[in-house]
Formats: sequence, structure tokens, C-alpha cells
Amino acid sequence: MVTVTTMELDNLFGLPAHPLLVHLPVVMVPIAAAMAIAMTIRTAWLDRFGWWLVGTSGLGFVGAILAAGSGESLEERVRESDILEHHTQLGETARLVSAILFFVALFVVGTRHWMRKNADKSNGLTNFMKSKVGAAVVSAVLVVSAGAAAYTMVDAGHQGAKASWHDVTTGEEKRDKAGPSGESDEGGEEEGEEAGE
Repeated sequence: MVTVTTMELDNLFGLPAHPLLVHLPVVMVPIAAAMAIAMTIRTAWLDRFGWWLVGTSGLGFVGAILAAGSGESLEERVRESDILEHHTQLGETARLVSAILFFVALFVVGTRHWMRKNADKSNGLTNFMKSKVGAAVVSAVLVVSAGAAAYTMVDAGHQGAKASWHDVTTGEEKRDKAGPSGESDEGGEEEGEEAGE
């Protein structure tokens, strides 16, 4: 069983760390996912640029650990809500799935690297990976883990934005509540009542 540890980090530069740290996994995990999918289409890229995939997914994974840890610290200091609880659960899932993407990428790239360096040696794993079925299975696992990591990260980020901004009124919402003259509905009602008397 995979256990992903939490690192708590409360503040950076006098601000809550979570809103700053979330940008690392929110950017790196989808980039790593896109790289993984592209590399399954062009396997020569996997051999040529595979370590970039491992590094990018690793940065995303470390970022997810930092973001989750700082989020747990921040959660203790903000008002509880259902939206925040949902975001927290999605963040935990995103952290786990980004770990899976990293370890899958590391395994695939590392194994392919070993196979190129030891072309004269053969075992059950390398024979399987060289076969058409093995290549299809490896590609499918890489694509599924990449897609899941990107989806869960984007979903957690979107829910985090909702948790932060759900009760903030924007300028457009204020204009929508205003009448045709730009005044609020309440002001228009008062004037209408006075004119009717």
C-alpha cells in the first residue's frame, strides 16, 4: 500500500502558503500528463525525453504533497463548509493519483532505460514489455494514470477556487441586481412607491 506523507507549511512571505503552493502541482501534473500521453503515441519520445517526464511528474507530486500539507494547516484557520470539505477530499485524491503517475512514469522510463542498456539480457518483464501486448498494457497504464492525475488535479483546483470565491459578489452580479438605470432594485421600488402616492 502506498502511503503519502504530509508536510505542513503554514506561511510563505507572511501569507498563507497554500494559495501559493497549489500552483506547482496544478501546472506540473497536467503538463506531465500531456507529456505521458504524447510519449505513448510516439514511443521514441519516451526513450529520448522520458526522464523529463519523470522529473515533471516528480515536481508535480512533490507540489501536491506541499499543497495538501499547507491546505491542512489553512483548513484549521478558516470557516468550515461543505465546499471546503469536498475540496479537501479531492486534494487528497489528487495527491495520491499524482503519486501514482510519478511512480508509473519512473517504472516505465527506468525499465525502458535498463532494457536499452542491457539489450543482451532478458527476463520475463523485459520480454513482456517488448511484446505487442506488453507495450499496449504499459501504454494503457501510462495513459490512464496520466488522465486520472490531470483530471483529479484540475477538479481539486476548481473546487478550491469555488471554496475561496463562492460567497464573493463580482461587479457583474452587482450590475445584474441593479435596475435598467443602474440603481439597485430597492432604490427603484422606493421611488415607485413614492410616485404612486
